[in-house]
Amino acid sequence: MICRSAQVVAIVLAMSASVASAQRAYRTAPPEPARKWTKDGVELSLNYYPSSASKDPDRGKQVTPVVLLHDEKDTQGVFSSLATRLQSAGADGKHPSFSVVTVDLRGHGASIRQTAPNGATRELDAAKLNRTDILAMSTQDMEAVRSLLVDKNDEGELNLNKLCLVGVGLGATVAVNWTAQDWSAPPLMVGKQGQDVKALVLISPHWKFRGVSLQRAMRRPDLKKQVAWMLAYGEQNSEQVSDIKRILRQLERYHPEPVSAQAPPRTLLSLPFPTALEGNSLLSQEGGPLEDKIVEFLTVHVADHDLPWIKRRNRLE
Repeated sequence: MICRSAQVVAIVLAMSASVASAQRAYRTAPPEPARKWTKDGVELSLNYYPSSASKDPDRGKQVTPVVLLHDEKDTQGVFSSLATRLQSAGADGKHPSFSVVTVDLRGHGASIRQTAPNGATRELDAAKLNRTDILAMSTQDMEAVRSLLVDKNDEGELNLNKLCLVGVGLGATVAVNWTAQDWSAPPLMVGKQGQDVKALVLISPHWKFRGVSLQRAMRRPDLKKQVAWMLAYGEQNSEQVSDIKRILRQLERYHPEPVSAQAPPRTLLSLPFPTALEGNSLLSQEGGPLEDKIVEFLTVHVADHDLPWIKRRNRLE
């Protein structure tokens, strides 16, 4: 227990140092730590990086939120550079300032404690997570993350209707399966409750991860058609190439190539890198170039578009 707690403290300190370094590089506001509890009793550790436009009453309701989801046995700390890059406004206004949320998924980083209804607690270990745990990430964990976004939406700091997800490895599996859930939510008489995810960026996605497949999610035509997709992978990794081809076969007919130079850019981007690396290793190795592509993709396909802002809570008042 002492060893595990010391490990968590070390992770938090390392992440804080990494975030501080990135903030100095991009001159951004510090992230706001948050805690959220899932319905099955897991205490999640999150960080919210506010957009520079979040407090502006004229611009806050068009701020694009981005959730970053880490790979297996990683933590939210791997996103310190990308989070602050998205949060910062681009030079000469080349891209807007996004709001960003990072989270330690259950069993990772500082999200290791689960409390049962009877008050008993247990520690979760990333090395021992199974298919049921990953499915819980795609439902319970993501709904807790959404709760934080609803709070910020209703405070006028962002537009939940412009939600984007970036997932690495395991995080890509979580992102796709939760997006399918988001797009399957039925409309309510009092307002909107789903269809919020407008873009997915998947880094080293797997067709099947620890028994959790993308097949069921990919049966939804609206998920495949209404969401912009970016897939980044190492082209020298044969297993990765095979998974990417399988995903692309599901998507290509819904995202045709532009018919002219004046047409909007394609909403499906396949981005191979000349390496066998995958997951966070690919993200770290490619660094700036991959971050540039992510920022550009989310800007062109989501942030540059004005979408209706809708209050999510107390809609009958």
